[in-house]
Amino acid sequence: MFGAGVADLVEGVSKLSHLSKLARDNNTASRTAEADRLHTMLLAMADARAVLIKLADRVHNMRTLEALPLVKQQRFAKETMEIFVPLANRLGIASWKDQLENLCFKHLNPEEHTELSSKFAETFDEALITSAVDTLDEGLREAGISYHNLSGRNKNLYSVYSKMQKKNLTMDEVHDIHGLRLVVDKEEDCYRALDVVHKLWPQVTGRFKDYISRPKLNGYRSLHTVVMSDGDHTFEVQIRTKEMHLQAEYGFAAHWRYKEGSCRHSFVLQMVEWARWVLTWQCEALNKEHSSSQVKSDAIKPPCPFPLHSEECPYSYTRQCNHDGPLFVILLEHDKMSVQEFPAGSTVMDLMHRVGANSPRWSPYSIPMKEDLRPKVNHEPISDLGRALSMGDVVELTPALPDKSLTEYREEIQRMYDRGGFALAATRSGSGGSRRR
Repeated sequence: MFGAGVADLVEGVSKLSHLSKLARDNNTASRTAEADRLHTMLLAMADARAVLIKLADRVHNMRTLEALPLVKQQRFAKETMEIFVPLANRLGIASWKDQLENLCFKHLNPEEHTELSSKFAETFDEALITSAVDTLDEGLREAGISYHNLSGRNKNLYSVYSKMQKKNLTMDEVHDIHGLRLVVDKEEDCYRALDVVHKLWPQVTGRFKDYISRPKLNGYRSLHTVVMSDGDHTFEVQIRTKEMHLQAEYGFAAHWRYKEGSCRHSFVLQMVEWARWVLTWQCEALNKEHSSSQVKSDAIKPPCPFPLHSEECPYSYTRQCNHDGPLFVILLEHDKMSVQEFPAGSTVMDLMHRVGANSPRWSPYSIPMKEDLRPKVNHEPISDLGRALSMGDVVELTPALPDKSLTEYREEIQRMYDRGGFALAATRSGSGGSRRR
């Protein structure tokens, strides 16, 4: 009824949901290294739209979280903060990232959220921002400076909280909570508009930053200045071109690298850039005021040939860039989950060797306790251990014991030993095997 494309999307979202549940049940997010591998694996899915659907679903779930018991609310919010917020950040979806952060903040730190929300409402002066927009609009018109967009903006509540915690500030000392954002056509207009701003309002000393002539390490470019309005209220003004705004909003500046630090694998950067290229291209296609040539400039080169396919092509959203980096797979063993990293080209046999090397094969009584394991890949039993692993595979290792679980066998053996039902003739001196008395 819906076609193969929709079916593939449903399958992709279902797999993401399965991985998310496994991570939540095993508290994977609390282990930084494994959480990072999980982020990478989710981004490696073949269709970026599946990731977007899952993120949208998580935003909806977080909005209705009050329906769950308190303990589940906190578990869900913790997983969202540690798994899905970084994912939205890496994809450059700032609005979803902000929503998720604020909702997680509300459930994880309810007292701090309530207090800060109250102060935030007290300090917000909508009339001040509206007046500032009108004042700047008039000043720009008088100076003959055309602009693309001028709007008021508020800093994300969780970002305010994080900044206060990180720099030991009070809310009054955070100067960029409220402000204006001006998007102009040309770079020279940024500096002309800055002169207008500083003529309209006195500048706060030491609060001007020129990220155009000296971009951030992540490539972010814009002018930031903090000014003083009537009544001793401060607000920030950001000035940038349309191209700079596109970079900042949709990710070509790789904002996640600035926020989260360096990345060990170059192919991860490529995958992130590819996914962001998909998002940016879609936004460009929907925005008639932009031409596709703007995002194909020398300054912004797509890492993959997307979008070279026609709209009807079923592969138009498929990742075109192959990577030679490591693979990340989910390992389920004895109801425990871990995110494992393997070199490209690794097989199920390689995974089995690793499991065998990392698990004790003998009990303190020299009884072989490491039973044979039957592997399943994505719920399907396999007999060919030479099967190549793929990014995102879920590998289950189940014991080959016929009826009883490994725990039951261990308990039974321990009871027999405690009752003296058998003895071990094998000694450290190597005197032979076990025998019945």
